[in-house]
Amino acid sequence: MPKIKNLDKDKNAQLEAQQKLLDAMKSEDEQVLAQAMVDFANNIQDNILEEAKAVASTEFNDQRVLAERGGYVLTSQETAFYNEVISNKGFAGVEELVPATVINRVFEELTRDHALLKAIDFVNTTATTEWILKNGDVNPAFWGKLTDPIKEKLDNGFKTVKTNLYKLSAFIPVAKSMLDLGPVWLDKYVRTVLAEAMAIALEEAVVNGTGKDQPIGMLKNLDGAVTNGVYPDKKATAITDLKPITLGKEVMYPLTHDGKRAVANVLLVVNPADYWSKIFPATTFLTQNGTYVYGVLPIPATIVQSVSVPVGKMIAGVARDYFLGVGSTRQIEVAKELRILEDEDVYVTKQYANGQPKDNDAFLVFDISGIGKEPEQTPEP
Repeated sequence: MPKIKNLDKDKNAQLEAQQKLLDAMKSEDEQVLAQAMVDFANNIQDNILEEAKAVASTEFNDQRVLAERGGYVLTSQETAFYNEVISNKGFAGVEELVPATVINRVFEELTRDHALLKAIDFVNTTATTEWILKNGDVNPAFWGKLTDPIKEKLDNGFKTVKTNLYKLSAFIPVAKSMLDLGPVWLDKYVRTVLAEAMAIALEEAVVNGTGKDQPIGMLKNLDGAVTNGVYPDKKATAITDLKPITLGKEVMYPLTHDGKRAVANVLLVVNPADYWSKIFPATTFLTQNGTYVYGVLPIPATIVQSVSVPVGKMIAGVARDYFLGVGSTRQIEVAKELRILEDEDVYVTKQYANGQPKDNDAFLVFDISGIGKEPEQTPEP
């Protein structure tokens, strides 16, 4: 079988587009964000157009090859939807909603390909506007008669999170040449843009979300003074090593909530720069048979890298103690806020999301800038 050119190897352009999009999200400038989103999606579109061209130039242009390249065998409903878009020369005027199966695949890809989203309590809440969560350490189960105090305890045992509170928009530019590729490639493009753009935005919110028009991140102090809707950062506790006594005392013990629960596994989230310069050297060892083992910690923990974590900080907590609910309108509409580009129409789709730690003690923040540093020598008198 002839080798198919893989444009995904151009990682520099892809990473640059991702970084620009992340920076634009932090800038809070809507025009800058919109342009960064379009540039990000265009990078994906260019790659897919080249992939499709490469596949079409071989004699192996069949469903198996398309599946290997990330294309799905579409359902009859999905095929009909994309054929209507193609015959309509774009999404404008297409009254049918994006098939639910397409949105479900986007969520599957989000949790499959992104470790942080896979680890947390990430729920597809499409068509659900409220989600009920257990409230901290309150135990809603009880023995005895149903008295008023017990009823009050039950009422306090749960809280409701409105999952349609904040809007997450994704812009999808569609070139005329993309429509010419057919339903399978168009489906791949739409899914890829949604999954990758949402992943960047959602991971940033899970870690750094301010609470103002967006979820509340792990770094935030839920009990702190809220200024103009923005929650303050938690104070970071400094640790200088990953020894058993340090991790047991500073990480594991606080997460038991003074012995009210057992902690089977801890999520540690760090910036990639800190992982390779501090965490990796401290958790990698040479065995007696001459091979290296890495990720060795004295506590049960899973290490996840995230560019959203500030350099010098580490987040620790039980992964499922962060709830993120995301739903979709399943509509793709003309992006009236953006000018129409030459030979390319820009569309927008909206998701609704909310998320936050399940309580203020769910996640701890550490200053790890001192890990790996040589201790200062006290000068001899």
